Amino acid sequence: MKTVYLNNFMSSVVTELERNGQYSTAHVCGSVLRSVMVFDGDGLLLSGITPLWLKAYEHYLLHKGEKGLEWNTISTYMRMLRAVYNRAVVRKLVPFVPHLFREVFTGRKADHRRVLERDDMRQLLAEKDLDIISPGMEWARACLELMFRFHGMPFVDLAHLRKSDLKDGYLTLRRRKTGMPLSARVDSRAMQLLERYRNWDDTSPYLLCFLDGSLEGMAAYRDYLRILRLLNSKLRALALWRKVRGKVTSYTARHTWATAGKYCHIPIEIISEGLGHASVTTTEG
Repeated sequence: MKTVYLNNFMSSVVTELERNGQYSTAHVCGSVLRSVMVFDGDGLLLSGITPLWLKAYEHYLLHKGEKGLEWNTISTYMRMLRAVYNRAVVRKLVPFVPHLFREVFTGRKADHRRVLERDDMRQLLAEKDLDIISPGMEWARACLELMFRFHGMPFVDLAHLRKSDLKDGYLTLRRRKTGMPLSARVDSRAMQLLERYRNWDDTSPYLLCFLDGSLEGMAAYRDYLRILRLLNSKLRALALWRKVRGKVTSYTARHTWATAGKYCHIPIEIISEGLGHASVTTTEG
């Protein structure tokens, strides 16, 4: 087997993912690559990924900076490294090593900080005076309400809703992350919000006026990241204004809806279907 450096191989994987339109996965892979290079420079061989090195890298991620990364983020990094290593195995660049990643965390931990109490959620969803005080906060509040009403719909799916997805009072689409089908009834309140932010540009495929419908490829992905950052910024401002102490992000509606369903004794299979998860195991994690 020839000598292959991890940074060179990962760079080629990032390029390949971008070429295939997998921009989100490429973004994560690039983040892991930068992190590995800070940790161990650019001289690490692919064959240098050993259980001992992985454990040291996990420790670095857990303690980097003042607080370190959360366990679920560390898991994402490790699973990405594992996927990259497996690509190299398929291409016969490194040998297959059984249980190589067994000693590092690659699972999921329940993130209770993303779940809001009922009173906090009510505070966030209150409309009073927001359109006067801050149209940006009112927009973020409306996004949060729509995501909650649509079974914890992720913002990536909300932002990319197409005009053709809305028909006969229902939204019918496939999740951008997993391709799983999603269907949600649009009640009168949700329809009111959709109409408020409806995209009236006939040349755009998008139902809502959040994204630039003329962009494609990497430019479209960057446009989505821009609006996602804006949403999270406005949600933080909204939480501060409403004196909500919990962490509020674009994921808040999703986790809060799922937890509310659990406490209402909705079967886990129904919650999983509503979230668009590929399996119940993902929901339980």
